[in-house]
Amino acid sequence: MVKNFKYTSKGMTLLELSASIVVVSIIALGMTSGAQAVMLHYQTDTVRQDLRQYGNNIMREITRELTLAQKIEIDGQNGFSRIKLYENFTDLSPDLTISCHNKYGIRFNGDDPVDGVLNFPIEGAFRGRGRREIYVDDFVVQYETAGSPSLSVFKNSYIHLTLNLAMKSDVMDEVTQDIIEEHTYHRTVFLGTAYIQTKVTNAMGGDNA
Repeated sequence: MVKNFKYTSKGMTLLELSASIVVVSIIALGMTSGAQAVMLHYQTDTVRQDLRQYGNNIMREITRELTLAQKIEIDGQNGFSRIKLYENFTDLSPDLTISCHNKYGIRFNGDDPVDGVLNFPIEGAFRGRGRREIYVDDFVVQYETAGSPSLSVFKNSYIHLTLNLAMKSDVMDEVTQDIIEEHTYHRTVFLGTAYIQTKVTNAMGGDNA
């Protein structure tokens, strides 16, 4: 005796089809948003790393130049500190002037440091107007102020450097205000060459300070 089995497929109802479309759309939207967030994080981190590398490298170069100079003068320009370095104590004009520009970063005699190699990373991938902009927020150079007045020569042989770099992001549509991320670099530099030269000059002039 042969038995016949019949399988009947009723298909999907309109309600079931609509529900499936909604579920698939939600999953696709979530995956798209997640991928976009990962990409934005990667892009921001790339620019951030360039900014950090510049900050550390430029502070190293400034420190090196300060330790080599026999005479240092500090004043201001464009709202930032400016440093004038003299290779010889008796020089009338500075051999190197370290200045700061909001858009172009730290300048050595008006140019990028290290023969133009160490440039402020305002250009490159994932940056520019409407995306990510980087700039110098502040550059402050100060002599040491703490300690006894009798140690003025020693105190004036210490300089505090503070460099504030900022990254402004405008890549999130749901955020109405720009996101500003600041990176601060601080160094305390002992002016060894200038200290020795000052002591020698004072000794020759009969000053025991």
